[in-house]
Amino acid sequence: MKVLLALLTSVLFLTACEMQQDPLANASDQVRNGHLPDTNKPVPEKPIPQDGLLVDAPERVNARVGSEVQFKVGGRVMIPGVTFKMIVLNLADFPGAKFDEATGEFIWTPSKALLGSLPNLAMSLKVVLATESTPAHPTVSVRNHEVRFFIENTYTKPIVNTIEGSSGVLITGKSYEMTVTLEDIDAYAKENVSVQVRDCVASYSSDSISHFVEVKNIKDVAGSTGKYTGTVVVNLNNADTLAYGTYCFALAAVSKHGVVSDFYKREVTVEPRLRPTKMTMENVPNITAGESVQVAFSIYDPSNFANIRLVSMDDVAAALPGSSLVCKKAYGTSSQLDCAGLIKTDATTAAKTLTVNIKVESVSPRSIQTATNTHTLRINVKAANP
Repeated sequence: MKVLLALLTSVLFLTACEMQQDPLANASDQVRNGHLPDTNKPVPEKPIPQDGLLVDAPERVNARVGSEVQFKVGGRVMIPGVTFKMIVLNLADFPGAKFDEATGEFIWTPSKALLGSLPNLAMSLKVVLATESTPAHPTVSVRNHEVRFFIENTYTKPIVNTIEGSSGVLITGKSYEMTVTLEDIDAYAKENVSVQVRDCVASYSSDSISHFVEVKNIKDVAGSTGKYTGTVVVNLNNADTLAYGTYCFALAAVSKHGVVSDFYKREVTVEPRLRPTKMTMENVPNITAGESVQVAFSIYDPSNFANIRLVSMDDVAAALPGSSLVCKKAYGTSSQLDCAGLIKTDATTAAKTLTVNIKVESVSPRSIQTATNTHTLRINVKAANP
């Protein structure tokens, strides 16, 4: 009996030991430390890239004490379905200013009390575009923009107040319009107003684009004395020589007495328009039935700018069994596809001309430009000699 009790006690002791073993002994460190495995964690949505958030507001506003300035603050999100709002963070720094979030209109008259005896004053209006969180796009994305004010205490010469419009990338081959607002107290009518296009100074960081710019349609601002608007046309229809980059032009208002305003410099980002892709081979040398030939050719962007990808290609093996053709991105460049393969025939292949359609897509690496082109490779097969 004692032996039986001893055996039973031993079994119970071993069972208890088994039950008290660490249940996480074989688990990973993440689980043992209370962390879910990465594969089970929700992946947070990435913010929208800055290039996808565009703020439409002047970069600079020239103003003077006692004269009202107004402009629009707007924005765009380059992803469909994403809503946003425009916010002014430091409206209190501009005493008496009004900002309508619904329309984006900013109105302000600088006061004498703000400048006191100062000849001029520089200020910055801080604007924010913030996307709104939705189930489809829960992450809030933000883009900041500064509107720089330069305020004169007294009027001594004409003033170019603002240039507004076309804040996104400008594409060559198109024409764009902006609006210039200005003050010229010496002008009694719009016929006395002159706005000249000038190059930016040589020391400025951007290349000049002034030769593509003109100002026209000068008009009076209703209800305001000495204030005018004009249309700034940036005509890039013949600007295909421009490479991608930032360019600059300047405007100057000249009074009827020959007094010139300070230059208002405006920078624009220009991108070449997408060009039709080209192919280095359109016809395979004549093949006699029973022969085979290796082919190699390229499809490329002539401006070496766009990214090219293969969309679809006819199956050459369906028409010529044993044949193959592959197109892939060229080594070291995304603006070219290199295609190579074997065109194979046998003695029973009938004389004919076969076509292989190759469809490619060009995508701008920096904007929303896309284009598709279809190239045709012709294969001429002659009948075998009798």
